[in-house]
Amino acid sequence: MTVIDSPRSRDRQKNDQRKYAIWLNFLVTLLVTNLVSIYVVSHSSTDLSFIFYEDSVLESLSAIFYFVAAGIFAFGFKGRPAPLRFWCLFFAVLMFLVGGEEISWGQRLFGIATPESLSTVNVQDEFNIHNIDGIHQHVRLAGVAFISFFCFLIPVTNRLSESLQRFYSRWGIPMFPFNTMWLVLLSLLFMIVPRAINLPNTFVLDEIGEFLLSFAWIPFALYNSIGLKSNAVIKCDA
Repeated sequence: MTVIDSPRSRDRQKNDQRKYAIWLNFLVTLLVTNLVSIYVVSHSSTDLSFIFYEDSVLESLSAIFYFVAAGIFAFGFKGRPAPLRFWCLFFAVLMFLVGGEEISWGQRLFGIATPESLSTVNVQDEFNIHNIDGIHQHVRLAGVAFISFFCFLIPVTNRLSESLQRFYSRWGIPMFPFNTMWLVLLSLLFMIVPRAINLPNTFVLDEIGEFLLSFAWIPFALYNSIGLKSNAVIKCDA
């Protein structure tokens, strides 16, 4: 058995990645457009506040997308080589935790009251960790740093440096697909620009940014868990 990383195999892989990205972007656009259209037609109203606020369409879909990404990583855990298995497990747990936090672990869905000990320190009186006073003020900055590292710095340096490429490959570090970076960048702009120019109400734009970001993790999970990795190789008989 030999390992071949030929130009033809790389071209075929890039084509596969483009197909997945196109279809995923199309499906999420179609889904959101249809949900909004159904609401407007059935309620004869253009009041779309239900889309953005707590337990809204965007928040619920964001949680679903995180859970889907977690499931994909968990599904791909067994079939990956040892280094990448760690990252599959890491991101499966991380995506599940973020999805749970996004909907406060189903607090309003199941009618769970916030424990008094948590209520006194949670700035939104919710059953979650990221809104605890002291964490709430820094969680977005930490998130942006994490996203910048995994979604931009690692894949870009992987393209530019052969030594870093070998290092990433040796440790099985997953690669974020280039053709989905625009979605992450757009999501960050929704969350960063309004604060930079001191817009009075950033909540709605935050929700849009978080929704776009949650969807971007699905192609990332597919590429690294089910054989569509950026550094994938083809095994052939000699």
